[in-house]
Amino acid sequence: MEDLQYSLDLYKHLGRRSVLPLVSPPISTTPQAVVTSDLLTIRQSAAIGDLPDLNNVQGDVIYLFPKKAENFVFFRINDVALFRTALQSFKPTTAEDVKNNLTSIAVAKANTRDASSVPIVDIAQYQIAFSRTGMYFLGVNEDTGDVRFDKRCMSDDKQFLGDTTSWNPIFVKQNPDPVNGSVRDDIGALHGVITVAGSSAETCNKASNDVIDLFGSSITVTGGKPVEGRARPSPYKGHEHFGFRDGVSQPCLRGLVIPRAGQIQVDPGVIIMGYPGDPVRDNSTIKVKRPAWTKDGTILVIRMLEQSVILFEDYLQKNGHRWREFIPGGDISPPLSKQEAEDLFGARIIGRWKSGAPLAKCPFRDNQKVALNADLNNDFDYVVRDNPNISQYEPSDYYSPFAVHTRKTAPRNLYPYIDAKFLESGSIVRAGIPYGDEVTDQERRDVASGSSELPRGLLFNCYMSNLGSGFIRQMIGYARNDYWPMTSLVPQKKGQDPIIGGPPVYTPAQIEGISPSVTSGDRVDLQFASADGTTFEVSGFAKVTPEGVVPPPGEPNPFFVTSKGGEYFFVPSVSTLKSWASATTATTYKL
Repeated sequence: MEDLQYSLDLYKHLGRRSVLPLVSPPISTTPQAVVTSDLLTIRQSAAIGDLPDLNNVQGDVIYLFPKKAENFVFFRINDVALFRTALQSFKPTTAEDVKNNLTSIAVAKANTRDASSVPIVDIAQYQIAFSRTGMYFLGVNEDTGDVRFDKRCMSDDKQFLGDTTSWNPIFVKQNPDPVNGSVRDDIGALHGVITVAGSSAETCNKASNDVIDLFGSSITVTGGKPVEGRARPSPYKGHEHFGFRDGVSQPCLRGLVIPRAGQIQVDPGVIIMGYPGDPVRDNSTIKVKRPAWTKDGTILVIRMLEQSVILFEDYLQKNGHRWREFIPGGDISPPLSKQEAEDLFGARIIGRWKSGAPLAKCPFRDNQKVALNADLNNDFDYVVRDNPNISQYEPSDYYSPFAVHTRKTAPRNLYPYIDAKFLESGSIVRAGIPYGDEVTDQERRDVASGSSELPRGLLFNCYMSNLGSGFIRQMIGYARNDYWPMTSLVPQKKGQDPIIGGPPVYTPAQIEGISPSVTSGDRVDLQFASADGTTFEVSGFAKVTPEGVVPPPGEPNPFFVTSKGGEYFFVPSVSTLKSWASATTATTYKL
């Protein structure tokens, strides 16, 4: 309890951050009011070895880089020997460094009398990660223990993930293999990515140039230059391009992060390999085991998600005025204004208001006090307690639709149908940053005249110890699963995640015939015969739309996020990086 209160007091000026270190008070006190970072010691676990070594974990993974700019230097290795030499001089930022950086920022804010003139703590931070093909190129042939990562790159999973449009050339691989995986095929493959985060665009760009110079001719920067992410300017700081505050509902790593009311808590191994919660470490029944060098490592997934911001805004305007059709109870006093109605419709897509306030807690209007209070903005569930006609013992969509983005990807209180431990095991730490310019009035006029929107969106990146239980479960088991979240023993269709889901790959066939007498939600089993005598059966649930009936607000969902590609990477520990850098063997895998 002492650690928690001390940490809350120390980082109170970083209150908008959802991930803050849990630290212990200094062993001795000083008479000075100013607290300095070198007095801090990280809280130790009661069981030795249950917590990752903060000096051995690369920095973005646990506490997330504090940043206003972030560049991603995707690369291919040209010369292994030269690359290893450069790697010996590369200094990755550690989780301990990030903890100290956050403390420095908190101290600077605490010691500034004028909140409008807080000095910028100039920081550059670095992290390096490798694709499975890149690891083979370096001669790292031993499996990581992650079955998907050891066989497949993201190009192999393009259709599996529902990506139906062309990708950014940086991520395109010439010969993907959706069946067997293609990580042993080097043609067109990325070998790695260096993440550079800075307190300003200038600091970030200089640090990126420095690291590119360090590796020199040993690498080729894919695309010719880094991919740039930039935090949005005030008043949109901390918000993605649709306008919603990002990163509110991060998981809390037990023993490492300050726990907040209602926040999902997970064992460190859900994110960091080699600790309790790591599904490979904890499963004694599987033959696959992780080699020692994977400990303190993690899997990084990067995706470039392009957002159609202007079309999304138009969608809210088109449907918001129909608020009486979708507001719980059908009415509210005083009536919603035009802007409030559009904001509510958007909140019923995301699951939170643009401020970050949860829809389940604020079902009718935004509430800034809830949004800005870290002990309120995650302290909610989906139980309806103020309506006697709705059971408190079953999941409900009365205030928050089942298919909102946050209920699809960050599910909670699905007991008794889904165990809380299963939900914990599917958590990921998200560290995305926007890319692209702000929308201008001129661009809005151009789009209204038929022009395409300029490219902008989110450089989504996330961390987990296992692809299958993390990112893949989030995408396939959750977001693109029409029947998720599970809220009944009888399957109920909820629909796709309205943000990262998508339409069916194949357009449903239109078949004319005798209409059965059914109502929406009824179980339907149909049998059809083709001209050649072949029969086929279809089983499912009916959705009846009488002729002439206007669809409910928002239907059909046109989807406003398009994946432009990405890749899977392994983020080695600092000690493993040193081992790879000092290796003297040549590449043993022949590409």
